[in-house]
This record gives sequence, C-alpha cells and structure tokens, in this order.
Amino acid sequence: MQNYKIVASDLDGTLLNNQSEISPENMAAIYGIIEKGAYFVPSSGRTFAEIPALIRNESAIRYIIHSNGAVVLDKQTGQRVLTCIPNALGREILDMLTSTQAHITIRHNGNCIVDAAFQNEQAFDYYNVIEAHRDCVLNYAIQSDNFLEYAYAADQVEVFSAFFHSYEDKLACKKQLEKSGKLRVVEASEYNIEIVNIHAGKGNALYSLADMLGISYADTISIGDSDNDSSITQAAGLGLAVSNACESLKAVADKIICSNEEHAIAYVLSHFF
Repeated sequence: MQNYKIVASDLDGTLLNNQSEISPENMAAIYGIIEKGAYFVPSSGRTFAEIPALIRNESAIRYIIHSNGAVVLDKQTGQRVLTCIPNALGREILDMLTSTQAHITIRHNGNCIVDAAFQNEQAFDYYNVIEAHRDCVLNYAIQSDNFLEYAYAADQVEVFSAFFHSYEDKLACKKQLEKSGKLRVVEASEYNIEIVNIHAGKGNALYSLADMLGISYADTISIGDSDNDSSITQAAGLGLAVSNACESLKAVADKIICSNEEHAIAYVLSHFF
C-alpha cells in the first residue's frame, strides 16, 4: 500500500455534509490520518475566515490551502505562500463583473468581503447563489457599505467570486476573462465563476506544500467534488472524487468514492491507510 503523507480535502460537498457540518466520523478520521503520520490539509475555495472554526482552530491541522490555492498557510508559524491578483488586474476584473449581472465577493487578507446591499434572499435567488455560499456570507463575511470602493482599492486579492442571473452571461464573462492569459477561472457551481491568479489553483498549491515538506507528489491524496478541484485532483498521486461530484471532476479522478453524506474522510482512512 502507498505510504501517503498528505491528504488534501475540499470542504463544501466533500468534507462537509449537506448541512455544512463536519460529521463525528469525519472528525475522528482526520485524527486517524494524522496519527498515521500524514498531514490532513483542508483545501478550499473559502478564505481563512470562512473555514469552520472546528477545522480552523484545530491545533493538529497545521497547513491549510485556501482561496482556491491562492494561499498556502502554515498555522504554526503564520507563514503564507501567496499567489494573488494585483490591483491593476483586479480593477479590470471588476470592470467586467460590474458591467453584467453579477453578485460579487472578494477574498482578501484572509477575509470574505461582500456588498451589504446584496446579502438578502431576494438577491441570492436572483443571482442563483448556492446554499453553501449563502452560509459563508451570513456566518463569516464582512458586509461592506462601500464594497466597490474597497474592492477597486484592494491589492493582492486572493479570489474574485461571482454568481450570475444568466448562464449565458456567466459563460461570456468566463471566456473574456480567460483571454488575458493571466487568470485561472473555475466553477464552484452552475452559475458561478471563481477567479484567481493563473499561477494559483489548488494543484499548484499542493505542489508548493509538498515541496516545502519534502514529500513526493506520488504520496499525496486529494478529495473533491467540483470543477475548482480539478487541478488538485490531477496533481495528487491519488485524485479522488466523491460520488456527488460534478461529471467533469469524475472524468479526471483516479477513483470515485462515497458521497459527502457518507463520511468521505473516514472512507479514505479505511481504504488507503
């Protein structure tokens, strides 16, 4: 059996169940993986402040990949490996997103910042905002009354996230953003795009962490459910997709396992350690 040293797991739809909670079975499995001598590494599109406190504050979890790989955080030392979006490029992104029907979130300096005027059920429904994102906003986000002023001034933004009223608007915006060659644009759900530096992404973040720890890429496992997990699924020695994953992720995964409702981390511990 392969001697795996890193288990990198997505949160929403993977580690977390459909109520955005961590099951006792998965929490016990995290400790079990660590006791086997491997690092359990949350790997999320969320920024640091949006990660559930049970994970964020767990001393046994030292490393976190967050903001779709824009940040690799060593919680013990506070060291952060950053691959973010500079101000000039960020302003171009905002010009495009504000010119269409988009519900915008930015992740900056470890926080999620949103426009206070658009954080209500009517706006969420109109822009097809998924439940997991609504939960993040309502529980973790900083709601700004001067959102666009803040966003246009921000430098080294980790992630721009947008939900759209129209699927056609989403596709057109994604295509235009990708033309720059400076951005990686992935999808967390049907009406969403998440925009990061072209050199970010969860896959490159996993490589950075493995290099930092002197671990072979072959000795890594990733687990995910959506398009923004594609790069890390392909980068890991063993790329796993939960059974509730999107079809595009299943197509690149080495193996499809149980669903997020069936304690995916416990499955990994029992089958690969």
